[in-house]
Amino acid sequence: MRRWHGAATALMVFLALTLLGGLSFPAPPSPEETFPTSLHSLRLGKVTWYSKAKGGFEAITNIPIKNLECLTCHPGTKADGTPIDPARYVPDCTDCHAKPGDKVADATCLKCHRRQALEIGLGYSDVHRAKGLRCMDCHTTREMHGDGKKYASWLAPGAMDAACENCHRTLARNPAHDIHAATVHCTSCHAQSVISCYSCHFESEVEGKIKRAHATLRDFLLLVRRQGTGKVYSGTLMTLTYKGRSFLAIAPYRAHTITRTGRACTDCHQNATIMEYAKTGKIRLTSWDASKRTIVITKGVIPVPPDWQKAFQLDFPNYTGDPKVAQTDPTKWVFLKSGADATQMLYADPLTKEQIEKLKRLGVKK
Repeated sequence: MRRWHGAATALMVFLALTLLGGLSFPAPPSPEETFPTSLHSLRLGKVTWYSKAKGGFEAITNIPIKNLECLTCHPGTKADGTPIDPARYVPDCTDCHAKPGDKVADATCLKCHRRQALEIGLGYSDVHRAKGLRCMDCHTTREMHGDGKKYASWLAPGAMDAACENCHRTLARNPAHDIHAATVHCTSCHAQSVISCYSCHFESEVEGKIKRAHATLRDFLLLVRRQGTGKVYSGTLMTLTYKGRSFLAIAPYRAHTITRTGRACTDCHQNATIMEYAKTGKIRLTSWDASKRTIVITKGVIPVPPDWQKAFQLDFPNYTGDPKVAQTDPTKWVFLKSGADATQMLYADPLTKEQIEKLKRLGVKK
């Protein structure tokens, strides 16, 4: 009783001081103060993924990222239409705001976030877009402006505020939720597809300052375990080639292709890919079609097994055209090699042996 009385007294004193102006709280930092260390300003995600220290593509190229144009990349104009000089460009508020404090349109976000723009361009639906939600309905100003901390990637803990649980605080009762809610993230079942460019030709980047990929991969989704939560999470892949060497990176990815109805059990359990792995210990991700001179992706849900570096089978093409010419000649793509010379996985782990075994069966219980 005495302890309760002391706590109540302290609360009354706090409220009285607050109402009388006896307590003051520091104002939150302004965007001008926090933006210099934000992801939008520093682009540290690019640095993290590319760096040799993190097992990135720099280990193959031996070209420091500061010698590339990755950190000063911007599409054409500022938000008000002012042309950008890439040689002098430095990220600032006018990238997104035509006027200080104005509401940023989705079209402005999609100028840089091209993967999300491509999801829309390829015709994928999204239940949130269909309801009229916009980018900033889920993403916060803290994400955009930063909070004074340096985050190594948008995937780093604390970097992002957007989360399904912010709105979907309770789940409908159904067998899928009853079984998977504690161990499987929403995106694994509700994202239709992730997308990725395939086999970026890095000679074009280095010699011609041109981003040239062989193809766009779609209608597939990797399953990884998201670090920090341990939940099964949707993932994607990134691939590059440079001077005859090939590279594969795997990352968690939250696609904006969400459906109200989740996957069927057989989309993941006992699907063709998991059964191929059960039989051969291999999973074919991509194949070179010599007759069409193109890469073919294995579609559907693809689990990332513990021995993924050995199990995943990939073919890589090479571009034999002039890397300095912007227009791509499709006849100049040729088969380069099978297999990745180097691999990388950050912010995720492969599925466990136990999880792979569960995917080989139907009727899995908790």
